[in-house]
Amino acid sequence: MSGITDVMRQYEKNTEQILRNRPKHSKEYGIKLPETRNIIIVLAVLVLVFVFASQMM
Repeated sequence: MSGITDVMRQYEKNTEQILRNRPKHSKEYGIKLPETRNIIIVLAVLVLVFVFASQMM
């Protein structure tokens, strides 16, 4: 029985260390908002250019 409680205490200490050493503010993943706005604006301008070019022909 004492072996089980020793394992439980060791597991508790390990998880406590992991939680203590975790970074408080993790990095944000994905595309940032200003970059997505610029991409959407560029794509919209390209679509408008193609629409006007096709109407001129």
